[in-house]
Amino acid sequence: MQYIIRNTNENYTSINNAFLQDSNLEPATIGILAVILSNKPDWVVYPEEVARRLNISRRTINRHFQKLEEAGYMRTLKHSFGGSKGARTYRFFSDMPISDSYFNYLKDELERELSTSGS
Repeated sequence: MQYIIRNTNENYTSINNAFLQDSNLEPATIGILAVILSNKPDWVVYPEEVARRLNISRRTINRHFQKLEEAGYMRTLKHSFGGSKGARTYRFFSDMPISDSYFNYLKDELERELSTSGS
């Protein structure tokens, strides 16, 4: 008899179990990352939006984002547009820790995209 039933036909997210089984993460941190990973890959993660969806404070999101960054499931890149043009924070999330070499690849890809889009 099957005791775990999954509907993989609709509204389904395929994720690696690494972060779900990481004993260094709090259950709330795991839940926040699961909510983030359930979105489209190009969804831009705004902490305020995640807090609103989960009905928790932005401060709580910041605390869990810090835990995710320390564990390697989130990497942050701040990009300056020069002078008074401002800056933007880019956050990358993964269901497995992001290695330094892969993060360098992501940075290169983002720089390439920004240089061609003029943003």
